Amino acid sequence: MYIDGKRIHYIRKGFGEPILFIHGWGGSTNSLNQLSNHFESSRDIILLDLPGFGDSELPDSNWGSYDYANFVAIFLKQLGINKITYFGHSFGGSLGIILSVKHPSLISQLILCGSAYKRTDKKSNSASSLKRFIYSIPIIGSFGPILRKFGYAIFFRNSDLIKFPKLESNFKKIVSEDLTSLLPKIKTKTLILWGENDTQTPVSLAYELKDKIKSSKLKIFPNVKHDLPLIKPLLVAQSIKEFIQT
Repeated sequence: MYIDGKRIHYIRKGFGEPILFIHGWGGSTNSLNQLSNHFESSRDIILLDLPGFGDSELPDSNWGSYDYANFVAIFLKQLGINKITYFGHSFGGSLGIILSVKHPSLISQLILCGSAYKRTDKKSNSASSLKRFIYSIPIIGSFGPILRKFGYAIFFRNSDLIKFPKLESNFKKIVSEDLTSLLPKIKTKTLILWGENDTQTPVSLAYELKDKIKSSKLKIFPNVKHDLPLIKPLLVAQSIKEFIQT
């Protein structure tokens, strides 16, 4: 499939009412494939590689969360889908929040899992501070690109900036966005799933979602971190099935 000239990869399987699985930053269709398999006998399953990940081509360099969400809306319309159950993990959850407000008729049921709808730590700011410090040293300023990669690799080994350098401008824009103001505007039936020991999106964010999204239910999974849908796909699937059948 091509959208606005960009080659996009997706997987579609099963039959029935459609359900869309959207991965987090750095993920792909593989990330949620095991979870989606639990719905293959009863649902029309769609998994999508967001632009810049998996086998989909890069987004425009100025894309932020709203641009990604608009892309997902175009993708669904191009498939001829007018209403869908939406599952979003981490960054994928952020897109679900935007879609539920900007395209409310498109999302019939919303499932948010470890959704990164705002930044509560200073990791991304630390990386930016390191970059500014390195560039401020005149004698090595011209070696900025090399030093940036070296600095991130040494001091921020797990940073998304070093893992996906071609998406650096997108990542900076996305981590600066706070979607909190959208939460009270969500009228869609919503399920919130979270790992109790999540350090990337702390569980306090889950309670804020529950408080601000009026038609929502919350389930916390004990002794699980941010990778909840990847390591506990059966338990997550059971929670989703209970939710969509009520």
